[in-house]
Amino acid sequence: MKELPGDVFVTGQLLSTQMQALAEQGVMGFINNRPDMEAPIQPLSEELEAAAQSIGVDYYHIPMSGGLTPGLIEAAVTAYDTMPRPIVAFCASGMRSAALWSFAHVGKMGVDGVLEAISAIGMNLEQLRGPLTEYVEAKAG
Repeated sequence: MKELPGDVFVTGQLLSTQMQALAEQGVMGFINNRPDMEAPIQPLSEELEAAAQSIGVDYYHIPMSGGLTPGLIEAAVTAYDTMPRPIVAFCASGMRSAALWSFAHVGKMGVDGVLEAISAIGMNLEQLRGPLTEYVEAKAG
């Protein structure tokens, strides 16, 4: 699990038992960025959502397959703006979760800030520099 600014952690696939253990350690919400049926033996989102509800934590399913879309970005912004923290976002490796985190935080941290934070956890999402810049400019305009 890797920590990003804003009391957010990104990681690979979680199971309901892992979500429960993390909630016992104080995690208040989960964002699942993995589409259902992406891999064999992967838990379905509805199972993970039921697990989150049973332990009293927030849960969003924002499945990302293929590229970023305005709908995915806005769903991520909404989730990060409304969920209590700490938050754990997950997908297969954490990379998609980090990408969506970057769009949700670029307004506060700037393009360089989010890309540096992602680089600091050992990920390279430099290819998002252009889309992040365009996103910030569109929001400001």
